[in-house]
Amino acid sequence: MWSRVPLVRLIIPYIIGILLSDEFGGNATLPFKVLVVAGGILIIGALLYGVLFSFRSRWVFGSLVIIFFLSSAYFQQQKGRVKEKAVLLDVPSDTCLYIGTIAEGFEQRERSCRGLLRIIGLKDSSGLHPFKANVMVYTEPDSLLPLLKPGNAILFKASVKAVSRPSNPAEFDYNKYLSRREIYLSTYLKRGQWLIGDSNEDFSLHNYAIAVRKQLLKKLQAHGIHDQQYAVSSALLLGDDSHLADDIREMYARAGAMHILCVSGLHVGVIFMVLSLMLGFLKRLRLGRFMLPFLLMGSIWSYALITGLAPPVTRASFMISFIIIGNTLKRYRNVYNTLAAAAMLMLMISPSNLFGAGFQLSYAAVLGIVFLQKPLNKLFYFKYSLLDKMWSITAVSIAAQLGTLPVILFYFHKFPVYSLLTNLIVIPLSSLIIYAGILLFAMPSLSQLAMLAAWLLKQLIQVMEMGVSIVEKLPYAIIADISIDVPALMMLYLITIFLCLYFLNKSGGSLLAGLFFVLLLSSYHLYSNHRIERQRKFVVYSVSGYSAYDLIDGRDHIFHVDSALLNDAGKMNYSIKPHWLECGLREPMTEQLPSLSSSNIDTGTWKIEIGILTPLHVPDMRVVVWQGSLPACRPPEVRLLLDHLILRGSCQFSPASLLKWFAPEIIILDSSVPWWKAEKLKAEIDSVIIWDIRQQGAWESSECRVMSLE
Repeated sequence: MWSRVPLVRLIIPYIIGILLSDEFGGNATLPFKVLVVAGGILIIGALLYGVLFSFRSRWVFGSLVIIFFLSSAYFQQQKGRVKEKAVLLDVPSDTCLYIGTIAEGFEQRERSCRGLLRIIGLKDSSGLHPFKANVMVYTEPDSLLPLLKPGNAILFKASVKAVSRPSNPAEFDYNKYLSRREIYLSTYLKRGQWLIGDSNEDFSLHNYAIAVRKQLLKKLQAHGIHDQQYAVSSALLLGDDSHLADDIREMYARAGAMHILCVSGLHVGVIFMVLSLMLGFLKRLRLGRFMLPFLLMGSIWSYALITGLAPPVTRASFMISFIIIGNTLKRYRNVYNTLAAAAMLMLMISPSNLFGAGFQLSYAAVLGIVFLQKPLNKLFYFKYSLLDKMWSITAVSIAAQLGTLPVILFYFHKFPVYSLLTNLIVIPLSSLIIYAGILLFAMPSLSQLAMLAAWLLKQLIQVMEMGVSIVEKLPYAIIADISIDVPALMMLYLITIFLCLYFLNKSGGSLLAGLFFVLLLSSYHLYSNHRIERQRKFVVYSVSGYSAYDLIDGRDHIFHVDSALLNDAGKMNYSIKPHWLECGLREPMTEQLPSLSSSNIDTGTWKIEIGILTPLHVPDMRVVVWQGSLPACRPPEVRLLLDHLILRGSCQFSPASLLKWFAPEIIILDSSVPWWKAEKLKAEIDSVIIWDIRQQGAWESSECRVMSLE
């Protein structure tokens, strides 16, 4: 079995090398260099003395190959870390004039525009300097910026900073996400801080593909496809999901059809089938047999470029390219070997692809289909062709679902219950939509055939949305707030693999292994629940301009928050709720904090008394939250002893007067304190530890127990 899939054997150490590099960084660089040098010496020695040709010493060659691929992946991944350190070391801390080009077009968002710039130089007080880096730029909303093309020159004056790291526990790590795309810097520009020039770049295949996609998007609009239908068709056909509204995303996600709104292997497969049918006559020509594979691969990779080289499309394009080459050379193909070859190429180009949810979901779905679809399809036979086709689609959906379910739960924390029913609707319709889209794009604008294709496209999208809407409104359509970590993810996959092997081969060993991991997962779940029930935390979250505090006792918690933040679903979902999900918390008992415009004199002091839960008896801790000005009366002779003093709002008092009233061990400045006031407090108070939430991130105590709330 292993001898037929050599690339599967090679990709395993390559993936391990990437994971080791990501986990340990530069800590193991020297040992890996030694391994590479030693491996090279051993291979040369083995070739010179004929050891490789000895059956007894075959393990030597295998071990050296594993070391080579593992270390190669390690160093390939390390290049990004070295580059990041160099960029962060060279970037000036002051405001400078930067020169660059637009790498990716600006995208209009709700409150800003976002675009990626490729910087080539900067000018500071000492003159012009070369400086190469990618910078993620945010600007005030501007209707003209999205019209600019990649390659346009840009000049801007700003202070460029490193992308900020997560400020709250369990918050999405945007810094790591961008660094894996080799983007380490970001900045915000106001109107008047930038100037746009003409495009001065040489021809770029990537920019040309983006320009073609824009022309095709305009063609959709020119044929009467607007609003929601335009958003769905542009996402489904061309991979541009920037026009999808949040309610449409939510509807498709609840129905289990979100994958339809992403270009995938299905699209590439349909295009391959259409082109093979259209160009089939070339097989009968003498030179046509040599032209056909180049035409097919050229068309497939052109489509991949136009759709932005999404991981599923890239994977499918590699696989179909290998199939075309194999057919041309009349060589035996193994689908697992083909999958491994496609993955290896993608990881060699960019090792960070391994950590992308799209890459993982794409390969998990394809492996599930390849491994399980045929056995599942053979379980039932239907006399009528329509029922047989419906079962075939269902078998594909079940296989893909089993392959992707653990990854879906890990990243999205929800499970669409009726996804199999949804796929019976959307898979046939999406295939027809792709056919109609190809016809529309291929025909001259405003021709009769183009108008007919546009009409069909609109009708098909309308029917698909109607079906998705019906499924999404069914009771219990989605199971939400499912949290699993990496160990649980691995155990779920091992359970799935061994139980599937048992049902396919009736192997007793596979059944025992599957049941063992079921028992192990159950034990791990019990341990996790025990840990959650014992947790005691007090958290001050970091949400710019707002106050938010959590008192956690097991699965229950009291959430003290500004009313404005409570009503901002976007900030709550990004900054607060991931921590609730990670901690396994129930819905909170919510207490709204006083308005920042009110003072403690009018509303009274809001305070929390908490104690440390340790084996030894520890006196209760006292935490006071203070806002507004201090009382105008004379301070007390004995200051109020506190463990923690949380300040919020404008802090209308001097640091010296604050310490006349309170004697805290730690002062916490929450995110509602203006930055200038926070700097003043930190500069003038040196006798007390100060934790600035804006700069240092959320403050989280450990093992705290809520004693009372007044």
